Amino acid sequence: MKWTDQLRLATCRLQRKPSVLFSRKDDWNQAIAETLTNYGPFCYDFSEIDVRRFDLLFPLTIRDEKYFNLHHRSLHGKKAIVPTTDVIDLCEDKPALIQRLTQLGFGEHMPATGGRFDYPYVLKKRVSGFGDGTFIIHNSNEERQFQSLLEAETHFTQEHIDGHEEYATHVIMTKGRIVFSRTCKYFFPPGAYIKGRNCRAMKRETLEHSAYLGLFAEMLRAIDYEGVCCLDYKLQGEGIKLLEINSRFGATMALFINEALPAYESAVREY
Repeated sequence: MKWTDQLRLATCRLQRKPSVLFSRKDDWNQAIAETLTNYGPFCYDFSEIDVRRFDLLFPLTIRDEKYFNLHHRSLHGKKAIVPTTDVIDLCEDKPALIQRLTQLGFGEHMPATGGRFDYPYVLKKRVSGFGDGTFIIHNSNEERQFQSLLEAETHFTQEHIDGHEEYATHVIMTKGRIVFSRTCKYFFPPGAYIKGRNCRAMKRETLEHSAYLGLFAEMLRAIDYEGVCCLDYKLQGEGIKLLEINSRFGATMALFINEALPAYESAVREY
């Protein structure tokens, strides 16, 4: 640990200010540090520091969640609430998650996958983030262009869900209950798109509530999920189509970190 952070950690203890270890994620850490109040934030890869020195552990990456489970699972419910590696792996494997939730009775909320669909449809990488390895197939020429990926086990096809509004509900789940949530609504330009590095929303709104929290709690209980996550979805008819469950908060968490972190701390203390 840098000597300046050692000094800050000692100051936190003297001031009785809770210290929080976040994963090192440079494009998020500055926003968190500039926004967060009443806590002392520290940002390191969990593998390069003694995590036991901090009051709270808040992993921002899958890598750190898995490192925590491998080396510090005994701290679950004491300094952190982290999904098990089996559950993380399930959420990472997009078609496996859809299949599991369909088997558990949530099929009406899952997009259709496998085979060919009317254009446009989506070619997705099974395990990826930020839209990497995902493409919109608009016509037969693009099918030929992506033929190798269409046949690869690393990818799968999925129906395209119409609409230019997409939602991300950030959740803290503990012992079968959602103890905190915030929803971001994203507005995209007309036409088929893939939300990610190469396609940013034109506008974003933060909503206090989601009409689907009860449904999300049922889904998360069904797969034994505990910890922080982000559910991405679109509205269709009277319901939703779930796009994915990320076993971490998204980049927009800095917008509401001062509400989320106290809820997380309370959940850890009451575990």
